[in-house]
Amino acid sequence: MRTAAYCRYSSDAQRDASIRDQLRNIEGYCARIGWPTPALYQDQAISGSRSDRPGYRALLDAAERRTFDVILVDDLSRLSRDHIESAQAIRRLKYAGVRVIGVSDGTDTARDNYKLDTGLRGLMSELYLDDLAKKTHRGLMGQALDGYSAGGLPYGYKSQHDGFGFRRAVNEDQAPWVRYVYERYALGVSCRQIADELNRRGVASPRGSTWSHSALYPDSKGVGMLGNPIYVGRPVWNKTEWTKDPDTGKRRRILRPRSEWIITEAPELAIISEDLWQACQDRAREQKRDTADKSLRGQGAGGRGPKYLFSGLLRCGVCGAAYTIQGRLDYGCSAHKNRGASVCSNGLKIRRTTIESILIEAIKGKLLSDDAFLDFEREARAWLATERIDPADARKALRDATTERDNIMRAIAAGIITPTTKAALNNAEERVAAAEENLRHVERWQPSQLLPRAREMYRDMLSTLQHVDDMAAAREVLRVLIGDVRLIPEGGKLTAEMQSAGLAGALQISLVAGAGFEPATFGL
Repeated sequence: MRTAAYCRYSSDAQRDASIRDQLRNIEGYCARIGWPTPALYQDQAISGSRSDRPGYRALLDAAERRTFDVILVDDLSRLSRDHIESAQAIRRLKYAGVRVIGVSDGTDTARDNYKLDTGLRGLMSELYLDDLAKKTHRGLMGQALDGYSAGGLPYGYKSQHDGFGFRRAVNEDQAPWVRYVYERYALGVSCRQIADELNRRGVASPRGSTWSHSALYPDSKGVGMLGNPIYVGRPVWNKTEWTKDPDTGKRRRILRPRSEWIITEAPELAIISEDLWQACQDRAREQKRDTADKSLRGQGAGGRGPKYLFSGLLRCGVCGAAYTIQGRLDYGCSAHKNRGASVCSNGLKIRRTTIESILIEAIKGKLLSDDAFLDFEREARAWLATERIDPADARKALRDATTERDNIMRAIAAGIITPTTKAALNNAEERVAAAEENLRHVERWQPSQLLPRAREMYRDMLSTLQHVDDMAAAREVLRVLIGDVRLIPEGGKLTAEMQSAGLAGALQISLVAGAGFEPATFGL
């Protein structure tokens, strides 16, 4: 019997000993039954409501590979506190032939009534979190109304305990830089320029690293420094909340209704004057109107994802930041643009069309070699051997669909007509057409039909690499093929360095590329 244990505790307030206590309980259970010591998977200080826990994901991946037969947890809430995620995980584990046992709560998926048991326990675990969140929120609201800190410490402040709770106080070392940011912005200096100036002066950011324009920009949620009214002595609490996307599981911050905001007056926390605050807010509103007007005229980004072939693949060879589109025509280092030359000295830009034409030709030159084609042909044969559908099965499906259609037509000819006859005949005709198309597709992808044309198809696909309709798919092919492209400034020009990758990923979509791409350097 191969066993695995999963242990987890939720917050920094708990101790590492919690893992040891859970594991001791599980190991004692295994010893009593005569099972071997389990392999340990664990997550420390991570909520059970999250599905992206590294230990949890590793556990599920190992289970799918049939690495063990039984997973033991101290109780089911350790596995997950989201009842939907818990149910899905148990369903996947059961499908993989893995048994789940809760040592303390008696859960066992080997029992007939396990669905009722695990379903109720999963729901109770989630309700516990909901109740805990409400109580915590109620307590924080009381702290905020009494003038205490209820979360987050903005730049420019420090936290002091008065015997009852933590109160904010002005940090006299950071306050001058807050005023500096507001004064420069009111004078018309951009957030990017201000971030560059702070970085040149060696001012540490709130996280101790370098400043980015996004930490300053006055967004609607009051997260950026220039949009937080605490700097004029009006702390706002409960303005936003975190919500989890039910599909991706990712958390995002959203605005609460204004009626739920808790705004208190704390003049002792004011760092800037009301006039300076208002001047900056007026400028921010003007900038947002300009941005909206440009968007309406088709000059803004409009929230689109990457639209070019190499977007997301280019990296600065100096600092490692992404090379992004700047000014609609050029690629440039994002760190140099957003954080300034003191963070990254690479200010070289290059036209998008130059990047695409030179890199694509270099890639084609490598992939059109005989060695690259032989790699492609070998992989294609292996893929066809495992993925192709037997034509006999496709022909049988067509015969069955044709027979069903003919039977309906004979019934009609014999006078057997019902209100559903016409619909049944239409459905049968559609199944025949689908079966015919499937047979044509299967026969077209047989090795005897495909491989004689392989070199011609291979060259055709490479020749149209930069002209495909599905740009996202083409970009993923390039990511698998060459990985990231490092753009290194040398003597006033950029040199692109690309690393090779394997062929396997490329065969999964329509753009099939060769393997064995050696590390190469091409001057741009």
